[in-house]
Amino acid sequence: GKPEPLKYDLSGYWSRRINDEHRIVYKVQNDAIFLSELRYHY
Repeated sequence: GKPEPLKYDLSGYWSRRINDEHRIVYKVQNDAIFLSELRYHY
């Protein structure tokens, strides 16, 4: 899905829809990707 920037406590993180129920929440820093959530909604 299309990446969406998150706000408030998750500022700096991005969300992409995996399917209708699940999302991936991640942060890109320098040349690394940090995964925060891989299922459910943030």
